[in-house]
Amino acid sequence: MTDGMSPDTSPGHQPPSRRRGQWPKIAVVAAGIAVATVAVPPLITPHHDPHPTASSPARQPVAIAPSVPSAAPSAAVSSAARFTPITIEAEDPRNTLSGGAATTTCGTCRGGGRVRYICLTCRVTVRTTVPVAGRRTVTVAYETDGDRSLKVSVNGAPARTWQVRGSAWTTPHSFRFTADLPAGPLRLSLYNDESPAPDVDQVVIS
Repeated sequence: MTDGMSPDTSPGHQPPSRRRGQWPKIAVVAAGIAVATVAVPPLITPHHDPHPTASSPARQPVAIAPSVPSAAPSAAVSSAARFTPITIEAEDPRNTLSGGAATTTCGTCRGGGRVRYICLTCRVTVRTTVPVAGRRTVTVAYETDGDRSLKVSVNGAPARTWQVRGSAWTTPHSFRFTADLPAGPLRLSLYNDESPAPDVDQVVIS
């Protein structure tokens, strides 16, 4: 230092610059920060994404099935299991008359006619189909003058006898009973093999 100049400023002598050696390090650190900036956000993204995309199958909206298919089974069951009252007119040609039983017009009867001459060898068998098995109420409408009796057999089972009474052949009356009826074809035979029976107007199953 005889010339008054510091060693790093002496002509012809220039030591390696420290700044030049620091640039590669700074570049490496900057690159690391850039990588961290790119890599960190996916790692801290919340698991629950309020706005799911197609790339996240687990978060895609779940399709809701239409209400019609879910209601189809109940509709099918209701159409097959519902029971509505059944009315059978005694004079219906689909019924069976045996012996001397015959139909006649009747102005006071509910269906405009009735079956008469039900006697020792005469009967009327009304026919229908019951859609659902169950305990039902059977109502028999009739007309008679005085005391008589009527027997009723369900699908060939032993008959029950009913004592009836009426004031005239133009005055409707009825009696009822309960019976466990199976699903399917039904035959109700009305007769009296011991004494004359009343005229039968109508049978209602409810």
